[in-house]
Amino acid sequence: MVKTLILIVRPWLDDQYLRLTMVSFEGFGGDQVDYNPLFATNLRFSTRGEAYDWAQKIALENGFALVIANSGRKNRSQPELFASYFRCSRYGSSKVVYDPDKPKRKSKTMKYRCLFRIRAVENYHVQDNKRFVLWSIITADGFGCHNHQPTKYKDGHRHYTGLNEEEKAYVRQQYRAAKTPDKPQPSSSQIYSETSKIRKEMRRERNTAQQILALAVEPNYVHWHETNPDTHKLTHVFMSHPEAVKLFRAYPYVVLIDSTYKTNTYNMALVEVVGVTPVGSSFLITCMLIPYESEEGYTWLLRKMMDLLECTGAAPSCFVTDRELGLIRALRTLFPETPHLLCRWHVNRAIESRTLNIHKTVFYKDHVLRNPESGWWNVIDATCEEDFNKAWSVFSEKWKRMGSYISRTWGEHTKKFVLCYTNEYFHLGNTATSRVESAHSLLKAWLKNAHLTLDTMWSRIHSMLEAQHSKIRKEVEDSMSRPRITHRLFSLLQGNMSIKAIEIMEDEVKRGVALGIGLELGCGCVLPTTHGLPCACILIDLKNSDSRVHLSDIHPFWRTLEYDNEEAMPKNDNEMLEDLVDKARKSDPAYRKVFLEKLRDILHPEDEDILAPVVRENPKGRPRGSTTRNKSEFEHTLRNRH
Repeated sequence: MVKTLILIVRPWLDDQYLRLTMVSFEGFGGDQVDYNPLFATNLRFSTRGEAYDWAQKIALENGFALVIANSGRKNRSQPELFASYFRCSRYGSSKVVYDPDKPKRKSKTMKYRCLFRIRAVENYHVQDNKRFVLWSIITADGFGCHNHQPTKYKDGHRHYTGLNEEEKAYVRQQYRAAKTPDKPQPSSSQIYSETSKIRKEMRRERNTAQQILALAVEPNYVHWHETNPDTHKLTHVFMSHPEAVKLFRAYPYVVLIDSTYKTNTYNMALVEVVGVTPVGSSFLITCMLIPYESEEGYTWLLRKMMDLLECTGAAPSCFVTDRELGLIRALRTLFPETPHLLCRWHVNRAIESRTLNIHKTVFYKDHVLRNPESGWWNVIDATCEEDFNKAWSVFSEKWKRMGSYISRTWGEHTKKFVLCYTNEYFHLGNTATSRVESAHSLLKAWLKNAHLTLDTMWSRIHSMLEAQHSKIRKEVEDSMSRPRITHRLFSLLQGNMSIKAIEIMEDEVKRGVALGIGLELGCGCVLPTTHGLPCACILIDLKNSDSRVHLSDIHPFWRTLEYDNEEAMPKNDNEMLEDLVDKARKSDPAYRKVFLEKLRDILHPEDEDILAPVVRENPKGRPRGSTTRNKSEFEHTLRNRH
C-alpha cells in the first residue's frame, strides 16, 4: 500500500505547530468524497451545543453521524478559550480482540478508524465595544474523507430513528392514561362499535372486495385479481408489497410456498410465498387468496410471480414445498428445470405415522426409523447415491410393508428429499418448510382473528410487512456498517457481505479443525454447492497458508446487500409506454377516451363492479368455535400410540 505524505496546515495553529501527518487514501473503501466544503461556514454559534447540532444535521443528511471526541484549551496564548473535535462516530478501533481459543463471541463494532473530523473553537468577537465569545467551525485538509460508505438503511440507527419530542410526549400521555385512567375504560363493544364506524368511513361507498383493491393502490402494491365473469365475485387476489418486490428481484434464489386457513370470514385459502435474505431473515414475497388449493390456482400464482421477475431475467434456483399435489403439478409445468424440494420434516412425520399404524408400538417405530443397520434415517440421510441404494435395499428387505408404502407414495419424489440429491442444489440450507410455517405463525399473531373481512385482514398484513421490512433493513445495515470481530481469514469480507455468511464459514472452520487428519474424507465439500461458500477443507488450507477469503470466492447472493438500487421499469418498457401515450394524445378524442377508460380500469380496479367472495363451506384448518386447529394424521397417531 502506497502512503502519501500530506502537509496539513491547521489554521488554528501558529507556524511553529505545523505538523506532518501520514494519511493513506488507498484501501479506505469509502466513497472518496471530500465533505469539508459542506462544513465550511462563516456562521458563529453562541454555544458548543449549537455548533454541534448544526454540524450533526449536515452529517446525518449525508449518511454519517458526528460525536464530540475531545475538548481542551484552544492554544497556549489564549488558555481561557476552548476547542472541541467533532469526529465521525466510527473513529477509533474496537477493544475486542478475536481469540479462537475462547468461546464464540458474536461481537460487532462500528469502529472503522475513520479519520474524518472538524473542529469547533471559541473566539473573541467585539460588537458595540463589547467583547464576547462565539464558537466557529473549522475544517482541515486531509480529514474530510470517510473510509466507509455512508449509511444506506437508517432503520435501527439511533441517530435517525429516535423519537422526537412530539412522539415522546405521545408515549408519555399513553403511558399515564394506562396507569391512571381519568375515567372508566371503554368496553370491548364500545371499541368495536367505534372501529366499525372508522372502517365504514374509510370504505366510503365501496364494498369489502373493492376496498381491499383500494388499499393496494395507495401504497403502490403490485397486485392482480380475478373475478367470476358471471357473478362478478372476487375469486383470486395477488398482492406484493413494493419493497418485497425489490427483495424478491435481488434474492430470487430460494422460494418456499405453503398455504394456511382461518384468516378471513370467506374461508379462502391464504397462500404465503417466502424468500430468504443474505442476513438470514425471511421475507414475504406475496400473499395470495384463492378459493381452493388446486393446480389452476397455483398456476395463476406462479405466472404472476414470473411476471415480477420478468424485467430482471432472474429465476428461482430452488422451490421448497410440502406434498401439495396441485402445487407440485403446477411447478412441474411452469418450472420443469428448476429443482423442487419436498419438506423433509413432513416426509419423516408421514413415515413415522405410517410406521405406528403398521407396527402398533413405539418400540417398533423407533426400530424402523433409527436402527443403525436398517433404519429409515440411513436412507434419507445417505450422503452419496451408492450409500442410498445400499441403505434402501437393506431397509426395503427388512421392512417390506414400509418399503411398499414408501415406494408407492414417495418413490417418484425421492430426489426431492434424500440428502445425497438435495446436496446438489443451491438451497441455502432450506430443506424443510419451517420458514413458511414461521411466517404462518407470525401472520396469525398479527391478525388475531380468524374471521376478518378482507380489508381489515389486509390492513394488518400491511402493518406486519412494514415491521418485517424495517427489521431486514436494520440487519442489512448491520452487515454493511458493523464489522464482525473475527479471524483475519475473513478480513477482506467485512462490510462487503452478510455477517450470516461469515458465521457459517466460522462454523465450517471449527468443523475442519475438529476433523483434523480426517478432513479430506470427512469434509463432504457440499457447502460450495448448497450455500455458495468455501467448505472446510478450502478454509483450512487458506488458514494454514495465512491467506484470505476473497469476495470472488463467495456467491453473489451473500454479496448483494443493497437491494433497492434498481429502476422501477426496464428502459424498453418506459419507451414503449411513452410511445403509447404520444399516440393516444395525437389520436381522435373518441379513441383517447377509450384509452383512458381502459388505463383507469387497470390503475384503479377498486372502481370496477366487484363483489365480495363466496363464503366457502367446510374449509380446512381450525373448526369454527374451537381454539385449536384440526390435527394432522401423524399427530393423531403419535398421541394415540404414546
